[in-house]
Amino acid sequence: MTPATNKSYQEKVWMKHYNDLVAFQRKTGREYPNASDSNTKLYHWCKNQRRFHNKGLMSKERKELLDEINFRWNTLNYTFEKRIVQLIEFKKKHGTLHVSQVKYEKDTEYHKLSRWVNEIRRMYNENRLSMNRIKQLDRIGFIWNMEDERFANNLAKLKRFYKSNGHFDVPQTGRNKKLGEWVAQVRCRGLSKKHYVDALNEIGFEWLGKKKRLQKAKTTMKDIDLKNRIRKGRLKARKSLKKVV
Repeated sequence: MTPATNKSYQEKVWMKHYNDLVAFQRKTGREYPNASDSNTKLYHWCKNQRRFHNKGLMSKERKELLDEINFRWNTLNYTFEKRIVQLIEFKKKHGTLHVSQVKYEKDTEYHKLSRWVNEIRRMYNENRLSMNRIKQLDRIGFIWNMEDERFANNLAKLKRFYKSNGHFDVPQTGRNKKLGEWVAQVRCRGLSKKHYVDALNEIGFEWLGKKKRLQKAKTTMKDIDLKNRIRKGRLKARKSLKKVV
């Protein structure tokens, strides 16, 4: 195959992928395929076009053709902005920015959003997230640490329970079942961070459960009774000794 023939063949292959992309856009209404789509060849072709463009290896004619169909050259920024909008909409609908990865079926939009949220946290922990994006996420109240978020939510619920009931013995049944289980776990296993312990101490949290408090009170009363009997016995012995003398 001569260079001219080879170039003609490459152009023919390129145009076939280009036309496939146009057909994909018309059929799905989406700009480009994802890795999970059935046409993986088209997905990788799109990735290669961005790579060639970024390295300055794309001809002017091909770029113009792709620009005509609004080909997106930078998907990272687009994906980030798209997910931010989805997060805001999720919070409006569900009242939280916590997107559970196990609650939603695989490959649904919420499941994809939860995977993106976890990836953002990982990038943040690895110092791979720009300050602009961190600030942008802070503005919408992004949850950087799920452990802190869960503790803050349970603490707020516990405060409301105490205000209504005057104690911290949350039952592990009924509408407060999950809170009751959390309180029982805290009393049994303790907490991993000192500022969690300090926060509970500040509200006067009782670390012993009701049964253990009663048991401790009974043990204390027995000790007091024993001490009183010993004291009375000593006084009686002294009086008897004085009579003998």
